[in-house]
Amino acid sequence: MNKIGWGQLGIVLALSRIFAEAANFPSDDINYGMQRFTVIILSYILLGIALVPVYILTARGGTVKITSKPAAIIMIIYLIMAGISTATRLQFYTSSTIFDAAPPWLIILFVSAVCLYGLFKGLPAVARSGIIISVFFLLLLGAVIIGTADDFRLNRLYPAFSDNPSSLLGDAVTEFSKNGELVIFAALCGNVREKQLRSIVVYPVVALSAQLLMTFLYNTVLGEYLNVTSFPFYMLSALSDISLLQRLDGIDVVVWVMSAVIKLSLLVLAVEAVCVQAFANRTTARITAALSLAVTAAASIGFSVNTNDFLVFAGILETALPLLAAGVIAPLWAIAAARMKKRKEKTVETA
Repeated sequence: MNKIGWGQLGIVLALSRIFAEAANFPSDDINYGMQRFTVIILSYILLGIALVPVYILTARGGTVKITSKPAAIIMIIYLIMAGISTATRLQFYTSSTIFDAAPPWLIILFVSAVCLYGLFKGLPAVARSGIIISVFFLLLLGAVIIGTADDFRLNRLYPAFSDNPSSLLGDAVTEFSKNGELVIFAALCGNVREKQLRSIVVYPVVALSAQLLMTFLYNTVLGEYLNVTSFPFYMLSALSDISLLQRLDGIDVVVWVMSAVIKLSLLVLAVEAVCVQAFANRTTARITAALSLAVTAAASIGFSVNTNDFLVFAGILETALPLLAAGVIAPLWAIAAARMKKRKEKTVETA
């Protein structure tokens, strides 16, 4: 797999994370009010703590090498679960907005086909596409800000106090659980040419800034209507009044569909990278990655017709335990296993 720059990886990881902000699932029961600022900040504090092991290892000049097969299997299972969640949420988002007449299976198969193409083109091509889509997102965000400027009401901002700290922390954990990019970075950081450390600084800073800005827009523009919409950013796009862009909401959906393609492509490439490191066979890794995409598509199609099962599945991910297992414990396990193997080899040579 060819290498990319640290800035490319950081930006596409941020784009991947921002997708989860726009294409949520209504059952997530997200409170988009003023308390959400606190929830987002707390979730990124948790992310910063989770990144510490990888941060330290990268700062010392190393990269995460997933040579332990059990650790690799844990990461692959999580990456597939994250892919299923992404594809299902995208399908619901598109079906609930402008593609309400399209069959769910058609949307999922179309996106999966594009991701399969991305798998064979490789990480550099996906990263370049991700940068282009990030520019589109920035243009969309700018257009939304300009188009809703007359509706800004700063008096809708107010101090938010919570009398239930456990609920606040629970919301922060749920928000933290959406950072599957932690596992993607652990799998792909070896494919960054140099200064991998900067990628895990760029990604949370950019994603956090975007989420806070989007939440600011939700509260200052939508006000009391915030609690009656499932997709606040889509509503902002629909309300934007720009003479040259009459259907900004349509552009919004296209941007998030492309963002989902990037996220799913990164997840599939991460599966391939983990397989290469753990099993040292690129052909097997490519086949495994393609099969993981097929499993993702099949499961997503099944969940599209059975929402209750998806709620159970999503609830497991939102505990953040799968993320911690794959993004923190598995890499540390792999590193510890590699060090033990080196010590045994030295002991044998000494003997």
